[in-house]
Amino acid sequence: MPVSAPPQNAKLQDLTSDLPKEDVMKKEISEALMDFYKQVLAPEFVDIKKVQSEHSEKFIDVLGHFDSIYKRFDRLEDEYHAVTHGLKRIEDQLDGDLTKRKEIEERFLELKRQFAGMQSKLEAIEKEIARPS
Repeated sequence: MPVSAPPQNAKLQDLTSDLPKEDVMKKEISEALMDFYKQVLAPEFVDIKKVQSEHSEKFIDVLGHFDSIYKRFDRLEDEYHAVTHGLKRIEDQLDGDLTKRKEIEERFLELKRQFAGMQSKLEAIEKEIARPS
């Protein structure tokens, strides 16, 4: 009959035969958890770290795009302020021109009244001259 290798539990039992039963269970559980970590969890953590690294790179790209957008907004805001300042100057100038125009219109109306008065005096003088004495 061929001799088969003793099961792993038998080896473990030989090594731990002098330990109390609770310590043996703790050791078995510890080894089982370590095997589970190495075979299942560790590869998953490696995959998660890869994905996280890829996401970090993409996030950095997105932040770069946001930075360029904010720079454009800053330029647009500067241009907006320049345009509004220019419009304000034009409005102020137009208001000044409007005031001058009103003054000119008032002076024109005054001159027109004076001319009308002079014309009526001239007509009166002409009538007086035309009357036979």
